[in-house]
Amino acid sequence: MKRFLIWLLVLLVLVVPLSAQSLMISLVGTGLDALNTEDGIPVEIDGERVYLGGSTLGALKKTFKNHDFSQLTFEQRSALYEQAQVSIAWPAFKNLLAGFGSGSKLQGDLGGQLFGQIADWTAATTIGIGMGTFLIDLFFIQVLSAGSSSFDDPLQDFAVGAMTVGAIFLAVERVIQAILPIPYGARYNKTLRNGLKVTKDGGDALGLSLAVGPVIRVTELGMQVAATIHME
Repeated sequence: MKRFLIWLLVLLVLVVPLSAQSLMISLVGTGLDALNTEDGIPVEIDGERVYLGGSTLGALKKTFKNHDFSQLTFEQRSALYEQAQVSIAWPAFKNLLAGFGSGSKLQGDLGGQLFGQIADWTAATTIGIGMGTFLIDLFFIQVLSAGSSSFDDPLQDFAVGAMTVGAIFLAVERVIQAILPIPYGARYNKTLRNGLKVTKDGGDALGLSLAVGPVIRVTELGMQVAATIHME
């Protein structure tokens, strides 16, 4: 048992710092990407250059709160929507296969990207510890204990258990990663449509206006006042 604890401690000292360093590099890169405010489609609004899209959902809402895009023509707003809308199927597929929040990064989903990075590095570290333990047990412990009839090998049990837990966690969190782009993409595109005044079927939301016109009719029973409604 003492030998098992010594080898496990050595493995943790070697593997965990390397994984933590890689995770920190990924997180720093994600943070730097989030600070880039000039990523997106440049648009001139009231003489000011505004960047639309290529950002988080929160940043998109802030852009529409601070700038009025309804002053643009419908053709301009429609073209901006086609360029700035985020895809859903490919980011979900990429999150499932490549992982590490790479699909969420395409959408500008900072939360989904961070979840993918942390979850995948955690799963990889767990599997790596299990594989490292298995190799140490295979090439050192079992070789040194060859011929011993009363040899107890808890190191191998730990290795198999760690790899199993890591693999299960990897499968579960990859499925979660694949789901995240679906609701995020739907919310993002809806916010984009509302801000650009574009309907879901691609029409002009500003073109839908109601006009009420009074109509007066004189009959034998008296005078009637009615109204007609025109939709433009």
